[in-house]
Amino acid sequence: MVDSSMEAIVRRAATADLDAIVRIEETGRGRWTREQFAEELTLSFSEIQVLEIGGEIAGFAVAWRVAGDIQINNIAIRPDLRRQGLGTMLLIHAARGRGGKVFLEVDEANTAAIRFYEKNGFRATGRRRRYYGDSDAILMERDAI
Repeated sequence: MVDSSMEAIVRRAATADLDAIVRIEETGRGRWTREQFAEELTLSFSEIQVLEIGGEIAGFAVAWRVAGDIQINNIAIRPDLRRQGLGTMLLIHAARGRGGKVFLEVDEANTAAIRFYEKNGFRATGRRRRYYGDSDAILMERDAI
C-alpha cells in the first residue's frame, strides 16, 4: 500500500534505473531483457518513464513518439503496489501528446491488462495472430491525452 504522505514522481529513466526496471519486468509477464531496456534509452524517439515513490521505483513505461502518435511498448507496476491507481497515473504520463493517437498491443490472455486499458479509454481495433507465441495480440488505441 502506498503511504499517502509520500510524493509520487514520474520522471525520465536513467541508466542507473535499469536494475529496478528489470526487477519489476521480471515480476509479471515480462519478456524484455536489461539489454533491450538499455537500447531504448539510446533511441531518440523512445522514452522510458519511471514512477518513483519515496525514492524507490514503483513502475515504468516505455513509449515511442513517432509522427505525432504514441506507441506504448511496455508498462508495469511493482506487484505490491498494483490496483492503487499508479498504473493509470503512469499511463496518463506516457500517453500525453499533442493530438494524435496512442497505440498498444496486449496479450489476449492478459484479461486484467485488457480491462485496465479499456477502463483508461482504449478500444480494440485489431488483432495480430500468434504475436505472443501461441497467443494473439489485441491491438488497442485511443486519442492522446
